[in-house]
Amino acid sequence: MTLLDVEDLHKKFQRPTTMHVLRGINLRVAKGEKIAIMGKSGEGKSTLLHILGALEKPSEGELKFLGQSYEEHALSKLRSLHIGFIFQAFNLLDEYTTLGNLLMPAKIARKSVSKGSEAHDRALHLLERVGLIERKDFPAKLLSGGEKQRIAIARALMNDPDLLLADEPSGNLDSATSQMVYELLLGCVKESGKTLIVVTHDASLAKLCDRTLILKDGILS
Repeated sequence: MTLLDVEDLHKKFQRPTTMHVLRGINLRVAKGEKIAIMGKSGEGKSTLLHILGALEKPSEGELKFLGQSYEEHALSKLRSLHIGFIFQAFNLLDEYTTLGNLLMPAKIARKSVSKGSEAHDRALHLLERVGLIERKDFPAKLLSGGEKQRIAIARALMNDPDLLLADEPSGNLDSATSQMVYELLLGCVKESGKTLIVVTHDASLAKLCDRTLILKDGILS
């Protein structure tokens, strides 16, 4: 089953000068597939990921999610219920606890997060899965980089999305911690049957995926 279908996608930026970053991207992603996107800095990998995640709009082209165009979806609902994001900078709320950070996607989706609710129980389960249940009441700012990324993975899974998008998930981590994060991320994806698209410079992470695509001169191949 095709989860994501991209046809002739272009992205142009007009300021300060016109830049044609993406020049006709075509991509078909099957449900459950794991894809790595590699390329030099400045090639537009993060821009592409943001467009796939409905955080930015393309200049041209068509995107379909489960056979339905993005324009037909309520984009906020698509982002909150069907797509999970994992960022290089973690993007946790430092003053919230780890549990509070996990519950935030459920709150945004207007789900009950009270103790005993389905969302609360799922958050505790995910904390167990990433090995940080003992940190559930810790402020996020007190966590190590590796712990923050493990929480970010759990948060991305919170609303049981179909698609996970990861942008350089090990960019701020040392090599040993990176390997642990890779194993956790790919393990969670496999266990839950999720689809993963990850932007990375690390060939060792790319090798763990089903296929690797290169973004160069605005073309994905």
